[in-house]
Amino acid sequence: MNDPIEKTLDVPLNPADAFELFTKNMDSWWPKDPFSVTGGSSTVVFPDHNGGDIIETGADGSTNVWGTLTAYDPGKFLAFSWHPGRGPEEATMVTVEFTETADGTRCDLTHGGFEILGDTADAVSASYLSGWDLVLGCYFKAMPVSADA
Repeated sequence: MNDPIEKTLDVPLNPADAFELFTKNMDSWWPKDPFSVTGGSSTVVFPDHNGGDIIETGADGSTNVWGTLTAYDPGKFLAFSWHPGRGPEEATMVTVEFTETADGTRCDLTHGGFEILGDTADAVSASYLSGWDLVLGCYFKAMPVSADA
């Protein structure tokens, strides 16, 4: 089993901007075509407070809760339960830490708690192992290009 999954990505933004792109602007970069409940024409809203839900809204107006924010320290850290397409009783946990570096920000994502999924834990964990690579690649591609780069 791959639990927890740990991914690190260096981005050319300061921690506050990297955090804002990841959260407030998630809908602009999240790969909804393969990774959503209702498809590519949906929208995703990330909350800005503890206890808020990450919500996908389909083109037909239907809503799906992907998880709930459990820690929120802008520019530094966030944590949330994660259960797109499943109920909250099957939620895994994701944390993302934003650390300033000489060239921008290091984003450390950890996704664990797959044991709650029982017999499907290994398969789900394996799918997220490669899935987070695609998701973080889309996040990186959404970085604004600096005029002096």
